[in-house]
Amino acid sequence: MAAAMFVFVHILANEAVEYDIRRNLEREVYQNLKGVSVNDSGQIVYDEEFVRKNGDIHFLILDEKGKLVLGEYPKGCPDDIKLHPKRMQQISENGERFYIRDMRKYVGKSTRVYLRAIVRKSDTYSRYQTLEYLAYLSILAVFCTAIAGGILLSRRISSSLREMCRTAESVGQNRNMSSRMEYHGRFYELSVLAQANNRMLDRLEDTFRQQEQFTSDVAHELRTPVAVMTAQCQYAHGKNVSREEYQEAFEVIERQALKVSAMISRLLELSRLDYGRAEIQKEEIDLPELVQSVCEDLQLESGDTLKLQMHLSAARTLGDIGLVMIAIQNLVTNAVKYSEESCVVEVETGERDGMVYVSVKDHGPGISEEDMPHIFKRFYKTDKSRNSQGFGLGLPLTMKIAQKHGGTVLAESRLSQGSKFTLLLPVENESGTEPDETAAG
Repeated sequence: MAAAMFVFVHILANEAVEYDIRRNLEREVYQNLKGVSVNDSGQIVYDEEFVRKNGDIHFLILDEKGKLVLGEYPKGCPDDIKLHPKRMQQISENGERFYIRDMRKYVGKSTRVYLRAIVRKSDTYSRYQTLEYLAYLSILAVFCTAIAGGILLSRRISSSLREMCRTAESVGQNRNMSSRMEYHGRFYELSVLAQANNRMLDRLEDTFRQQEQFTSDVAHELRTPVAVMTAQCQYAHGKNVSREEYQEAFEVIERQALKVSAMISRLLELSRLDYGRAEIQKEEIDLPELVQSVCEDLQLESGDTLKLQMHLSAARTLGDIGLVMIAIQNLVTNAVKYSEESCVVEVETGERDGMVYVSVKDHGPGISEEDMPHIFKRFYKTDKSRNSQGFGLGLPLTMKIAQKHGGTVLAESRLSQGSKFTLLLPVENESGTEPDETAAG
C-alpha cells in the first residue's frame, strides 16, 4: 500500500510539473511578446518591457526563418530547433529535457517575428522536489503510525481474546460453569462476543444443573421401589415361607416394577419431547369426545368410588391425539388421586379468546403459594400428603405437551379448597411452531 502511494505521489508530482511548465510558458511568452516589434526599416526591436530571462525561462527572438536575433539558448540545449508555433515542444539532450514554446507576432502585412521560451525541466522540477519529499515523508509517517496503531490495536484485541479463551478453557478443564467472560473495552464486537458467550455459559450452567438435579431425582425415585423389591426377594428366599407369603411378595414386586416402568415411560416421553424426537401427527381433535373417553376409562377402573361431573361444550383443535390424551389423563388422574371419595371432580371443555380448553377441578387439599411456582418442575412434589403418590412427572409432561402444540397449562389452587388445572390449546395450530417455555420448569 505504501509503495502504491509512493508511485502515486511521484506520478502526481510529474504531472504537476508538466502542468506548471505549460501554464507558465504560455503566460510568460504572451506577456513578453508585447515588447517585441519591427521598425520602419524592417529591423526587429524590443522595448524596456522585454525580458531575456525570467527565473528559469530563457526568451529568444527569432526572425521568420527561425534565425536567432536576440537571446541565448540554455546550456546544453541544441540551437537548431524548428519553429512550431502551434504546440509546445519537448526535446531531450544528454539526459536533460527541455520544453520549448514558440509564439509568432505579425508586424505589417508580411513580417513575422517569433518569440521562443525555453525552460529546463530539472530547473523547474527542483522547486517541486521539496514538496515531493515532504509528501514521501508524510506517507511514511502515516504508514508507520498506521502500523503502530494496528500493532497496538491487535495486541489489545488479542489480549482480550486470550482472556476469553482462558475462561473457556477453564470451563472445559475444571468444569467450573460459574466462570464468565469479562470485557470492559471499547470494541463493540468483542463486547457482543463476550455477552453471547456468557449467555451460552448461562444456558450450559442451567442445563448441567438440571441434569445433576434430574440424575439425583431419578436415583431418589428409583431407590425406594428397588429397595422394596430387594427386600421382598430376600424375604422370599428365607426359610419357612408359605405359598401365600410367596404370592404376596411377588405381588409387591410386580407393583413396584410397574411403578418403575411407568416412571421410565414418562421420562422417555419427556426426553423425546425435549429433544424433538417425538413426531407430532397433526389431526383434528374433538376435545369433548376425547375427555369423555378418558373419563369413562377412569370410571371403569375406579368403579362407584369415582364421581365425575362433566360440562362439555364444543371445542376442536389440531394436534397429536395420543399426546393430548396423555395430557388430559394426567390432569384428571391427578384430580382423582388427590380427592376424597365423597368429593366430585369437575371436568369442563369449551372455547374462549381463540383457544380451546380442558379444565379439571378437584376439591382436595390444594397447593400452597410457596409450592405453586414449582409444580411444573420435574420430580417436584408439594407436601407429605402428595409425596407418597406419583413421581412428580405428570404436570411437567402435560406442560411440555401443551407447549409442543402452541398452548400452555394454567394452575389455580388454595390450601384446603382444591385445585383447578386448565389445558389451553389453540383453535388451529398448523404452523408447528412452539412458544417460549416460560411456564415450565
